[in-house]
Amino acid sequence: MSTRLSIRRAWAGFALAMVATPLAAQQRVLLDWSGRVDSVARITIQGGGARVSLVGAQANGAGNLRVRSELPHRDGHVTVQVAEGRGDVVVVEQPTSENDYTAVLRIRDRSGGIDIYRITALWAPGVVNSEESYGEIEHAGRADVRNVGLLHWSGDVDRTLVVRWRGDRAMLQTVSGDDPRNVRADVSGIGLPARDVTLRIIQRQGRGNVVIEQQPSSGNNYTAVIRINDPEGGYGHYEFDVVFDRREP
Repeated sequence: MSTRLSIRRAWAGFALAMVATPLAAQQRVLLDWSGRVDSVARITIQGGGARVSLVGAQANGAGNLRVRSELPHRDGHVTVQVAEGRGDVVVVEQPTSENDYTAVLRIRDRSGGIDIYRITALWAPGVVNSEESYGEIEHAGRADVRNVGLLHWSGDVDRTLVVRWRGDRAMLQTVSGDDPRNVRADVSGIGLPARDVTLRIIQRQGRGNVVIEQQPSSGNNYTAVIRINDPEGGYGHYEFDVVFDRREP
């Protein structure tokens, strides 16, 4: 091998290292979380804080959350590494200026009983397209997902909003105030079945109240009607779960 070729290859390797090192240096570990999941867990990250919400047939606690660095207030891409857990772990919302740089992770356990999960969330700089950041309805399309049916809803509400949940779709009607913003609705499994079930609300966030105005029945074509009442001026952020027991009586 000639001296010139050796120098050229050495310089190429050095140039690649110079390109790769700044990107790796900018990546950061946001948090580690471990816990027991029965159905669905969501981890919301914003700034230097994070919160965990769990839904399932059994109370599991919030697990062990360790925030290791702040989520930057600029465009970036969040990824998640799974060390343990049998279900799906995905980033359902990427941090952007539109959501005030908030990331949301979702853990969905599709098998019976509780499983233990250990995950790590990481952030790297870059622009995320809108298809990665937002989605309307997500559902698994399986009848045997869990013993608990679930609609997880979040969004910004001004005054009064009605959510109609039928099957695997959640439809919105603005009763008063401005139209809602930053809406997400995740439906687990096949959604709301065409049979009588009793729903209940688990409100995670919101300055007003969230109530079930109509339970699903044959009289309303098995549609649930949920009303969000925001008592103050401007937008208030709401996050809640609508759950029911999937087991047959």
